[in-house]
Order: sequence, then structure tokens, then C-alpha cells
Amino acid sequence: MYLTWWSGLRDNCVSPRHMPSTPLLYLADRSNELFFIYDLIQKQFTYMNPTCISFFGLKDHNIKAKELLKSVHPEDQEYVLSQFKICIDGQMVVDAECRIRRGKYERWLSITPFVSTENGEHLLIGQAEDITANKENSEILNKHNNKKNSILNILAHDLAGPIGTVQNLSVLLAREPAHLNSPQISRYISIISKISKTNISLIQDFLNQEFLESSNVKLLKTRVELVKKIKMLTQEYLDTQSELKIQFICDANKESIYVEIDEDKFMQVINNLISNALKFTPDGGTIRLNMEENENDIVVSVADSGIGIPQQYHTTLFDKFSDARRNGLKGEHSTGLGMSIIKNIVDWHHGEIWFNSKENIGTTFYIRLQKIIEEPV
Repeated sequence: MYLTWWSGLRDNCVSPRHMPSTPLLYLADRSNELFFIYDLIQKQFTYMNPTCISFFGLKDHNIKAKELLKSVHPEDQEYVLSQFKICIDGQMVVDAECRIRRGKYERWLSITPFVSTENGEHLLIGQAEDITANKENSEILNKHNNKKNSILNILAHDLAGPIGTVQNLSVLLAREPAHLNSPQISRYISIISKISKTNISLIQDFLNQEFLESSNVKLLKTRVELVKKIKMLTQEYLDTQSELKIQFICDANKESIYVEIDEDKFMQVINNLISNALKFTPDGGTIRLNMEENENDIVVSVADSGIGIPQQYHTTLFDKFSDARRNGLKGEHSTGLGMSIIKNIVDWHHGEIWFNSKENIGTTFYIRLQKIIEEPV
């Protein structure tokens, strides 16, 4: 039905300045979304609605595809061509996002193309939407969300240390009251110990709840520039590394690396891996994040110079309520859920996660994501 509608629209195409000859063409000509038809045999556009023509700053639809491609951001051109090729080869493509350059200005488009082969024709038909405002709003929200998560981890790390020290001191003091023969002092020490334990648990429970809530939201994948996003995520750690007494390093083998992910969930995975590294890395240690783009995949790693994971826990680390759960060096509590959720999120992205670890040397977690996942029609 939809293909017939588009074929009929194409057959009745007229100049945008004239009254359309069909109600559907009338609607397309007045839509705020972009519509176009490209004849794959004749290699020319046969229709663009006024919004499409205006968006690209054209006089009419008589423009070569190669010329129109030049308006696409150089970093997005290969991606756009690959998505159209996937579509032409019979795969479904929905909401392919790219940036369009108009002079010094830049806009975002979300494109949904499909191929019509009715009546002996071979047409590439597309609908696109200007999503610039949505992308800008999402960028702001994700930036604040990343900052919130990193600050929470930093606060938890900073608070757990002093509270843990108070708890340890209360244990030492508890050995003395017997000599002092003072039940009241014993009661005070017991209260200090109880409050310390409760507050350490509250801090970690709050962080765990934040992670659980974010992981239960439906997966929404978009094309993301990973280097920029991860550097944005780690900026708060970099700014406070002297106070944390841990050195943070963030590297990549390319200036820009693009991947299709659910940004909120994937950044939460990275944030939680950093959180775990903080728990088990002593003062003076190093946490290093690295991003590497290869021919077919992208590998993100989070490495620390911490106490490592005992060998007996290697096979059960990603299990739900794993027996590998341990309190952090400063008393940070663990439920054993974190690594299980991290693996689930990576699996949802058709990715792979693994780690290398040696006691008293450190741990490195690796996440591998395929560059392009072609879903069946």
C-alpha cells in the first residue's frame, strides 16, 4: 500500500509551485518532513518536496546524488552510503542519522529509505526528519546525566573512605571499654559502628539503584561519536584525580569513532566499570580508558592497577548475585548484581565483554562492538 502510494505520487509529480494532482502529493508538498524519490536506473531525483528542497538550499530537485552527498558531513558520508546500500540490497533501514552542512551551520537528519520495484521501476524512496533540536536536547541531558553519575561515584569514593576509617576505629575502641568498666562508652562505640556500616551501605545501595533503574529502560540505539562521549564522561574524574589520589588516562587510536549504541545505557556501563576500578585501586594507582577502532569492530577497555580479581572468581564474575562480590578497599558495599547487568547491556548491543586480571597487578575489562549489525528483513 505504501509503495503504491509513493509510486502514484512519483507518477503525478509536478512543480512544487503548482497545485498537486493527488491528495497524497498535496500532503507531501505541505509536510514539514523531507520526502524524496531517486530513480536508481536513471540515476536522478524525480521528486523532492518543498521542505526537502529548502532544507538543502536548492532551486529544484534537479541535482546529482554525488553533489547532494557533499552536503553530508565528511565523517558521515561513508555511513550514509553504507545505509543506502543496505537498503538497496533488501535490508531494512530505519532512522539513519547524519549531519548536513549548510555553510557554517550544521543540522541533523534522520532518514528512513526503502526501495520500490513496482511496474518495472527501481526507485529509492525516502522520508527524513530534521532532528537537530532533539539531538541538542539529548546532548544536554546526557551531559548532565554523565556528570551526575561521575560525581556520585566520586562522592561515594570520597565518603566511603572516611566513614570506613571511623568504622575501623570503632572496632579498635570496642576492645578498650572492658578495661574502662564503662557500659555507656561501649554503647556509644556500638552506635558509631552501626551508623558507619549503615551509611556505607546507603551510599552503595543508592548507586546500585541508579544503575538498576537505567538498565531497565528499553534499548534505544543511535549513531554516537564514542571518543567525544567517553571523554565527556571521564572529564569529572580527570578534573578531580588529584583529590581522588588516582591518575586517570583516556586514549583513542582515532580522533572520532562512530558506533550505534544506546548512549545512556552504554555510558552507564563505562561509568560502572570506572566505579569498580575506583573501589579496588589503591591511592597512587592508575585507571586508563582506551578506545580502538579496527576494520570490523570497536574495542573499549577500562584498565586499573588495583588489587585484581582472585582466580577462583573468574568464571562466575558475570553471574547474577555472583560469589565474586567483594567490598571495596574503603568499605564500599557490593550486591553482586553490577557485573551481571553490565554483561546483559553489552549482550543487548550484540557485543562481547571479557577481562584479564592478576592479583596485586590489576584488571582490564574489554568491550567489543561490531561496526555494523545487519538485521534480517
